[in-house]
Amino acid sequence: MNPLLSARFRRQAPIFGSLVVLAVFLFLHAFAFSPLAGRYQRALSQAGSLGAILDPRGVRTPAMPPRVYTLLMDNSLPAAEADRKGTSGALGAELVQSLSSVATQHGLELVIAEPGLLTQQETSVEARAHLRVRGSYSSFAGFLDDLSRGGKLVRVERFNMEEASPGRCNIDLYVARLVLKRTGARS
Repeated sequence: MNPLLSARFRRQAPIFGSLVVLAVFLFLHAFAFSPLAGRYQRALSQAGSLGAILDPRGVRTPAMPPRVYTLLMDNSLPAAEADRKGTSGALGAELVQSLSSVATQHGLELVIAEPGLLTQQETSVEARAHLRVRGSYSSFAGFLDDLSRGGKLVRVERFNMEEASPGRCNIDLYVARLVLKRTGARS
């Protein structure tokens, strides 16, 4: 190879290399980052319908983490559907059914499972349930652990444990679940 051309190429190689890197970044931006950024902006606008993104003065707060957004969307229903399910008693029945299945998975003997009062609020519906179960303390602890990891906005309002026999307890449990009402154009 010609030494003059080789020297010229070495002088121009950094410029050529930076142009190649620029082309790679432009390609990645156009075909990978832009669609993801658009999807993220759509998710933020949908979360805005829950009132969680904007503060009362209209100034944008930092974006909510994806796990929080997913939790809010999993625990919300369109306002009309939440009202319908609340007045029909479906939310209470769903809560009792899910609590009963988790209790059975942990070896707790179900004595009573009944839906409780339902509280309709402007932005949410709160369903309550009453359970009476019989089992060991470790089974009850596992039941509570599964409730905490279940991805639902569930609150144990109160419980009472009495020893029935050695190693077994009678447990009276009151639980509430919060369902948010979605409003806005996209529900």
